Amino acid sequence: MNWRRVIDIVSLGGLAGAATSATFILVHEILTRDSSLDLWEFGVTLSVPSLIAVVIAIVTKTRFVILLPITYLTFFIPTLGAVFGSSGSEPFWQFAMLGLLGGLVWSLPFALWVGRLAR
Repeated sequence: MNWRRVIDIVSLGGLAGAATSATFILVHEILTRDSSLDLWEFGVTLSVPSLIAVVIAIVTKTRFVILLPITYLTFFIPTLGAVFGSSGSEPFWQFAMLGLLGGLVWSLPFALWVGRLAR
C-alpha cells in the first residue's frame, strides 16, 4: 500500500469537497436573488462540481477521473441535503466544513483503491 498516495488523494478530496460546497453556495446565492431558480440556473449550479474537479486536477496534476466522482458525490449527499434542509440563516463556513468532511469521506474508497494499485 502506498500510504503517501492515499494521504494525497484524501487531502485533495477534502479540498475538492470544501471548494465544491463553498462554490455551490456562492453560485446559488448569486443566482437566486429573485427567490426562484430557473432551469438554466439549475444547470449552472449542476456544473459547479465538474468545474472544481477540472481546476483542481489541472493545478495539482491529478487525474480528473478521481476528482469528478468525489466532487459530485459531495455535492449531492452532504451539500444539497444541507441546503434543502436549512433555514437560510446558516453561516457560509458551515457549508464549507460540511463539504470538507464529505470530500474526505467520499475520497477514502478512491484513495485506498489507488494506493493499493501503486505498490
